[in-house]
Amino acid sequence: MRTDPPRALVIGSGSAGLSTAAALQRRGVPTLVLEEGDDVGHSWRRRHEELRLNTTRRHSDLSGPRIPRAAGRWVSRDDYVAHLEDFSARHHLHVRSGTRAERIDRAGGRWRVRTSDGDLEAAHVVVATGLDRVPRQPQWPGHDTFAGSVLHAAALRTVRGLARRRVLLVGAGNSGVELAAHLVEAPVTQLWLSVRTPPTIMPLEVAGIPLTPIAVALRALPERVRDVAARRISRLAVGDLAAHGLPTPRQGPYSRLRTTGVTAAVDRGFVHHLEAGRLEIVSEIDRFTHLDVVLRDGRCLRPDIVITATGFRPGLEPLVGHLGVLDENGRPLATTGHPASGTPGLWFIGYQPAIEGNLRQHVIDARRIARRIARPHRARFRRAHACERAIL
Repeated sequence: MRTDPPRALVIGSGSAGLSTAAALQRRGVPTLVLEEGDDVGHSWRRRHEELRLNTTRRHSDLSGPRIPRAAGRWVSRDDYVAHLEDFSARHHLHVRSGTRAERIDRAGGRWRVRTSDGDLEAAHVVVATGLDRVPRQPQWPGHDTFAGSVLHAAALRTVRGLARRRVLLVGAGNSGVELAAHLVEAPVTQLWLSVRTPPTIMPLEVAGIPLTPIAVALRALPERVRDVAARRISRLAVGDLAAHGLPTPRQGPYSRLRTTGVTAAVDRGFVHHLEAGRLEIVSEIDRFTHLDVVLRDGRCLRPDIVITATGFRPGLEPLVGHLGVLDENGRPLATTGHPASGTPGLWFIGYQPAIEGNLRQHVIDARRIARRIARPHRARFRRAHACERAIL
């Protein structure tokens, strides 16, 4: 076990945190990873078991070892968790599980992290707890008296237990569209999808070519051009769904992502099920009664369960909210690879969503952070080494 104090603390052991820890270790920076769960990749383990990545295997793995080819092009939740475990073990990362980071404060020229296991100090702290840490759960009038169940999609471990039930799914973002397809295949007796803002639905593949490399190639283009390209791809692959209750959104997917943080939805059978009449698009929820859900258009539904796929927030306020480093949406003001303004040594990674997926970007950003942290560390080492040689 490490006896010398770490120079860097990384909070979170998902892809962003582990990538950063490995990159720091390669540059000789003593690093400790804090994970509030019992195992590496705790947040991934809590996702529903039907989950598969929307990015291809080669665009999703960390920098060595690779995800095995046996995992297929679209990696399952369990295979990705196994990849995180393998990555941590092969790089001999020092991960302290069961340790929740609660607050970060300045301590002289260092940082002090209050944890559930005592205080820790380091010259650098990298926050990598993820965008989807705290579920956003809407509060509708009367929902506390509803006789059925109401739960956020984050609490759903599998859709198999919902077979032959009437389900109202709220939210047509990427999670909602993906979950809708799984629910149809469960199969549920009835599925309604409550939509406030129609999503841009992108295909998983175009003519057999995965969407991921296409989206990566579009990164260099202006936002307006990317929006036009994405709309055309969606129209060609998905078609016009207005007759089924999903008109073409007014805002392009890239501009919507920039302004709202909501990414495009990826089609994994959703469109086929919608066109086949296996689910129904309905309006927003207005209120709940004891037995019914009343929609804005006055229609009443009687679901057995309401599942809210209404997104997440980072939930960074208890940790760093007092430092003035978050915007009005609770996201870091600092861009990845740069320390927060006025707080040298405090870094954030994994808080900038991308249409092409975040996993490949975590590796790139981790190397950038490690390079900047290690630069003064190596300079000091060279000076100390030069002094030793002069003395000798």
